[in-house]
Formats: sequence, C-alpha cells, structure tokens
Amino acid sequence: MGKYQQEWKQKLQSDEMFKDWKIRASGGDLLIRVPEDTDMDVLKIQFSEIISPLSPLIKSPRTTLKFYVGNSEETDFIFTLN
Repeated sequence: MGKYQQEWKQKLQSDEMFKDWKIRASGGDLLIRVPEDTDMDVLKIQFSEIISPLSPLIKSPRTTLKFYVGNSEETDFIFTLN
C-alpha cells in the first residue's frame, strides 16, 4: 500500500463522519462499503464534497487514487482522485 493511499485510509477510518464505512486497500485503490440504506445516487453526486475536507490533511505526495464505492458486494461507482 502506497503512503498516499494509506493516509487516505487512515483519515477516513478515524473521522467520525465515516465510522459506518468499511474501508480496505486493494492494490493501489481503496474499496469502500457504505451502509445498505445509503442513497448511492446522492452519494455519487456528493462524494467529492464529502471527502474534500480531508484532502488538506494528507501530507504525502499526490498520486492517482481510485475509490471503489458500494453498499453491496458490487461497486456502485468509482471516484478517481488525481
């Protein structure tokens, strides 16, 4: 796991807002499972705004990071952070 990916994972896991999210690393990406009752259409639209407050806290050099987000066994959407 890269340092940038690791920092994102740690920040998400330690933030109270994301306490119900299950986050794990896979290759160079993050797999995120949100609660079943999450409105995935709304989350997809707002995902960037939701995670953006954490971005200034990440100190590692930026690399491309993909967030595979879903509330079941399948990914509902992929968010790429460049």
